[in-house]
Amino acid sequence: MHTFSEYDNVRLVWTDLNGVARGVTLPGEEAEAAREEGIGFANGVAELTLAPGLLDDPRYGAEGGDMMAVPDVDSTMPVEWADDTAAVVTSLTNVDGTRFDLCTRSALEHVLSELESEGYRALAGVESEFSLLTPDEDGDWVPYNNRCSYDLSAVDMGSDLIAEWSSAMETAGYNVLGVHQESQPGQFEVNIEYDDALSMADGIVFFRHMVKSITRRHGHRASMMPRPYSGEDANGLHFHLSLWDLDESENRFASDTGDIRFPAGKHPAGESGLSAEGRHFIGGLLEHMKALTAICAPTVNSYKRLLPGIWAPVNIAWGPDNRSTVLRLPPELGPATRIEHRVPDSSCNPYLGIAASLAAGLDGIRREIDPGEPTMKNAYNEDYERLPRTLWAALSHLEDDDVLRDALGSPLIDSFVRLKRDEFNRSMDHISEWEREEYLEEF
Repeated sequence: MHTFSEYDNVRLVWTDLNGVARGVTLPGEEAEAAREEGIGFANGVAELTLAPGLLDDPRYGAEGGDMMAVPDVDSTMPVEWADDTAAVVTSLTNVDGTRFDLCTRSALEHVLSELESEGYRALAGVESEFSLLTPDEDGDWVPYNNRCSYDLSAVDMGSDLIAEWSSAMETAGYNVLGVHQESQPGQFEVNIEYDDALSMADGIVFFRHMVKSITRRHGHRASMMPRPYSGEDANGLHFHLSLWDLDESENRFASDTGDIRFPAGKHPAGESGLSAEGRHFIGGLLEHMKALTAICAPTVNSYKRLLPGIWAPVNIAWGPDNRSTVLRLPPELGPATRIEHRVPDSSCNPYLGIAASLAAGLDGIRREIDPGEPTMKNAYNEDYERLPRTLWAALSHLEDDDVLRDALGSPLIDSFVRLKRDEFNRSMDHISEWEREEYLEEF
C-alpha cells in the first residue's frame, strides 16, 4: 500500500461536473494525515462553469458548506514530470462521510456496483484525440504541424513529446498502446490499454493533466476542445467497452455463433461472434443514445463535430467494423470482443461518460433490447434516427431519461443540465464571423 509521506508533495485530484480536474497540492505528511477523512472544499465549486464562474441558481451556494475530497489510495500515481510528487484521485463525500450527490466518480462507482450485482465486471479502453498547438510569429496558437493521418514525419517531429507523454503514463501505471498523427494538422491520438472502468476513467483524467503539463513545458499547448478549427476533423474520445465475469476470466460479449459478417474479415476467423448479452448491451446504448449524447458530447462546440463527412457519427446505428455508425463492433473477437462507442468527444467527463454508457448497456441487458440488424453500408446515407443537432436538444433528452436519471442520481442530472444550459445560453450571446459574412450585406 502506498504511503503518501514517501513523497514530498501529493496532488489530491477530483473533477467537477464538466470533467475539469481540480484539487490541491499537499506536503506528503499532510496528505498522509488526510488519507482517511480527506480535505474539505466549498461544495459549490463542483458546479463551476467553464467561464469560469458560478451559476446564478446553483444547487450549492455560499451557504452550502463543505464537501470532502477523500483519496483512493489505490489510484496513487507518480508524477514523472514533477520531482518527488504523486497524484491521487479522490471521491467526494459530505462532511459526515455520505456520498456527495454531485461527485461524478461516485456516480461511476455506483453503476459499477450495479453491474457487479448482476455478475459483470466492466473493462474499458480509450482512444484519446487532441490538438497540439504552437505559437506563430504573432503569438497566436496554430496547429503544431501540417501533416495528416499516420504521417511518420509528424511522429518524428514530435518524438520528444511523444516519448515524455508515453513515459509519464507508463510510470503512472498505464500501458500506452501507440501514438500517431491523426487526420488533421497537429492532431494526435494516444491509445491506452484497457483496464477496469474506474481505473480507466482515472487514467483519462491523469492523461489530460499530464499531456497539458508536459506539452506546456516544451512551449506548446495541448487542447481537448472537440473541434478547434473549421473545415477540419475533430477530437474524439472513443470508449471500447466490454463486460466480463467477476474474476475477469470470460468476456461475456464473446460467442462462437459466427453470426456477423465483417467487411474485411475478422480475427479469429471461423465461428467467433457476438453474444446475446453483447447484442442487448448495444440495444440499450442505441435506446438511450439521444440522452447519452448530452453527456458524451457535452459542449456547444461538440455539435460541430457530429457532422457527416468527418468520420464522426451522425445516425443512430451499429455495424461491424463500420466507422460511420455510433457503435462499431471491432473485428477482433473472442476475448477481445468489445463495443466501440464513437459519440464521446475529447471534452467528455470520463466518469459520467463511462457511467452513463454502462448504465444504458445494462438496461439493454436487463430488458433484452433488440438492437436490430447491423449495417454494412454507409450509415450517413441511410435512413436512421439522427443524433441531436444541438446541446440544448440533447439536454432535453437527458432530462427525460429515467434510466440515466436513476443511475446517476437526479441531483447530478439536474445540476448538469442547468450547468450546460447556462453554457448554451452564454454561447447564444456571441455572434460569429461566419454570421457576419453570411448576413451583414444581404439583409
